[in-house]
Amino acid sequence: MKRIKIAALSTAALLLSTTALAGEGFSPDEAFQTMLKLEGTWAGEAQVVQLGQDREAASVSATTVSFKNIGNSSVMQTFAAGTPSEMISMYHQDGKNELIHTHYCAIGNQPSMTFASTDQEGVIDFKFTKGTNMDVDADYHAHASNMRIIDADTYETRTENWGGGKLMSHRYTTMKRVE
Repeated sequence: MKRIKIAALSTAALLLSTTALAGEGFSPDEAFQTMLKLEGTWAGEAQVVQLGQDREAASVSATTVSFKNIGNSSVMQTFAAGTPSEMISMYHQDGKNELIHTHYCAIGNQPSMTFASTDQEGVIDFKFTKGTNMDVDADYHAHASNMRIIDADTYETRTENWGGGKLMSHRYTTMKRVE
C-alpha cells in the first residue's frame, strides 16, 4: 500500500512539473516585445509548397524582408520592397493580451489574424479572424502564419495560403539578419 501511495505521489509530481514546463510559449505581450527586436533587414529563402506536394521537390527562391518599429507601438514588415509584389504586414497590440497581424497583400486583400497561444518555445502564432476586400470562402489569401525565433539573427516562418475556402499551399521561409 505504501508503494502505491509513493508511486501515485511521484506520478502526480511528474504531471504537475510537465504541465508547468508545457507553457513555455510566448504571451501576446512577450511576442510583441520579441518582434520589436527584429528591426532591420533580413535575407533568406522561400518555398511555396502546394498541398500534396513534397517540400523537398518545391522550388526555392531568394527573398528579403525588413522590419521597422513604428513608435514602439507597431511593427511594419515589408516583403519584396520596391517591386510590383511588395507587401506589408503590420503587427500591433490591443492591450497587453492581444496581438493583431494585418497583411496588406499584393493581390489586393487584407487578411487579419490574431495571436494564438502555443506551448512551443520561440513560436509566435497567428490565426485568421477576418479579412477585408475578400471573400474568405472564395478568394486566395494568407490565412494563418507562425514565426519561430531560432536566435537573435535567425527565424523561420510558415504561412497557410487558402483559396476556395480551403488550404492550398504553405509558404516557408528561413531568414538571417543582414549586417
